[in-house]
Amino acid sequence: MLRAALRDKASRRFFTAHGQSCLGSGLAHVALPLLAYDKTGSAWAVTAVLIPDLMPSILFGPLLGALVDRVGWRACAIAADLARFLGFTLVVFLHTMSALILAAALAGIGTALFAPAALAGVSALAPGERRPAALGLFGALDDIGLTVGPALAAGALAFTGPTVLLGANAVSFAFSALLLAGVARREPRTEPVQYRTLWTDLREGLRVLGGRADVRLLLGSSTAAVLFAGVTNVGEVLLAREVLGAGGSGLAALVTAHGVGTILGSLAARFRETFQWRRAYVAGLSCMAVDLTLCALSPSLWILLPVFILGGFGNGFALVHDRLLLGDAVPDALHGRVFALQKALTSLAFAGSFVAASVLISVGGVQLTFAVAAVGMIAVIATSAPRMRAAWPAPAVAPVPA
Repeated sequence: MLRAALRDKASRRFFTAHGQSCLGSGLAHVALPLLAYDKTGSAWAVTAVLIPDLMPSILFGPLLGALVDRVGWRACAIAADLARFLGFTLVVFLHTMSALILAAALAGIGTALFAPAALAGVSALAPGERRPAALGLFGALDDIGLTVGPALAAGALAFTGPTVLLGANAVSFAFSALLLAGVARREPRTEPVQYRTLWTDLREGLRVLGGRADVRLLLGSSTAAVLFAGVTNVGEVLLAREVLGAGGSGLAALVTAHGVGTILGSLAARFRETFQWRRAYVAGLSCMAVDLTLCALSPSLWILLPVFILGGFGNGFALVHDRLLLGDAVPDALHGRVFALQKALTSLAFAGSFVAASVLISVGGVQLTFAVAAVGMIAVIATSAPRMRAAWPAPAVAPVPA
């Protein structure tokens, strides 16, 4: 898999840039909320620096995707890294709460732009049979950053403060922009230049995407799946502390197990045919449904650790093949818009999932919340699997001659 994904110099530069910036993002995932809380002693301050990471994708994601399709993935990815470098540099030199919120907003805009740009870049750098391996490696690097980065932050915080970690994150984005600037350009586009607004590009892209039943099916099923799977981000805290009695160490073990499973699921992409991608996507959703169901039963920490690995595997496995199906369903000229639209919808689903989980937990407890999420995930599979089977059928088997 790695050999296919890293076959040429441009791909190696791209994944080196992405890998080291993912580690920096993992450091910031711990350091930025911690710094906000240290400055104010208020949980609302943590919320104030976390929300800006989601809102730009929700509000401007599709428009930024149109920008990627017009300008090109490379220029947009470099601009996104520079925006994130500027945001986290502000934190290092301006020690105010307003600077933290501004930094989070700049980083959120950069993330909203980088996600569709990078996914479009993967499709451009690794076309054809290389694409599954490249998308799997891309997802695995994301997951490694969010698993290893916080672990490195935990060790580093014993010797230094969160500001140093945020400075290291800023440097990682600057280095990423430098590496991406050296990625060789592919052949220039041959389409005639049309001078029109980004809003026109966005409306035209949404019209084309909305007219594709397979795209609507993928976007709808992935958004619904995130809506139900997202309760884990809230529920695992109460599950570890109140139901399992495992405390903070148990929570860390569950989060680590899920991260390891997600990495394995991202690296497991091996298939080349679209019907195999469809089967893998449904299999990933099924793993998450089993995870949610067993979390509702929550027998013991030692049983739930492999269950969280299974759920993480399903998450990574489904995400890679969802992106493969989306990328194959639309032309390259629409990749920025379709991946930005998916990011916007899943970010909105995450936000809704966090709110719904809090309400359900306060009403019926964390185990009921996981049970409701499991039923919802099973409903997503039951509703979407037959339609996906019709959209991406398996090839007919030739009859054996008598």
